[in-house]
Amino acid sequence: MLSILDHLLALTLAVLFPIRANLMGFGRLKRAEPGDVPRVRMWVYRGAMITQWLLAAATVAIWYMTERSWRALGLLPVLSGGLIGVLIGLVITVIVVVRQQASGMRDEQAVSALRKRMAHLERLLPHTPRELNWFYALSATAGICEEFLYRGYMIWYLQKLGLALIPAALVSSVIFGFGHLYQGPRGMLLTALAGTFLAAIYLISQSLYAGMLVHFLMDAYSGRTMYGVFRRGEDAGGEEPAPPVAPTAA
Repeated sequence: MLSILDHLLALTLAVLFPIRANLMGFGRLKRAEPGDVPRVRMWVYRGAMITQWLLAAATVAIWYMTERSWRALGLLPVLSGGLIGVLIGLVITVIVVVRQQASGMRDEQAVSALRKRMAHLERLLPHTPRELNWFYALSATAGICEEFLYRGYMIWYLQKLGLALIPAALVSSVIFGFGHLYQGPRGMLLTALAGTFLAAIYLISQSLYAGMLVHFLMDAYSGRTMYGVFRRGEDAGGEEPAPPVAPTAA
C-alpha cells in the first residue's frame, strides 16, 4: 500500500527535482558571470550529487520502514539470459563507440558541428581535467541514483497506482525526460528516449545493475567527448594544453 511518503517522494522526483535543477542548477550557471562559471559549475556538480544521494537515501528509508521486498526495486541481482545478452551487447557497443570517437575526433568539421549542437549546454559540461574527474563522479551518481529512483522506484510506484508494467515504464521515461527540463525540448525528448532504453534494459535483465552501468558509461562518454571538443577549441586559440587525462572505459 502506498503511503503519504511515497506520494511526496514521487512528487519530488516528477516535479520538484526538475524545477530545482532548472532554476537553481543550470539556471544559476546561465546567470553567472563568465569569470565565475568554473566555480558555479563545480557547485552544480556537487549539489546534484548531494541531492540525488539524499533522494536515494530517503527511498531506502521508506522501504526499510515499510518492510517491502528489495526485489520490487530491482536491487536483487538476477543472473539471467537477458542480463548476459545485455552485457555482451554493451561490450560490443563500447568497442564500436571508442573506435568511432577516435576517428571522429580527427574530423574538424564533425568536431565543429558537435560543439555548435551542444553550445546551449557548454557551461554545464567539463572544461578542465579537474572538472572532468568530478563529472565522472557525477556520472556514477546519476547511473546509480537515477536508475534506482526513476526505473526502480518510479516504475514500482506507477504500478501501484494501477498502471501495467509497460505503460509504467513508458510514463517513468517521460518523467525522467522532464527531469532534464534545463536541456530544452529536444534534450528532454532525447533523455526520455534514453530513459525508455534504460527501462528496457531493466525489464530484460530483471535488475537495475546493468542499467546503472550503461547509464554511467553514457554520461561519462558524453562528458569526456565534450571535454575533448572544448579543449581542442581552446588549444586552437593558443591556450596552454591541458594535462593528459587517463582514458576511461567509456
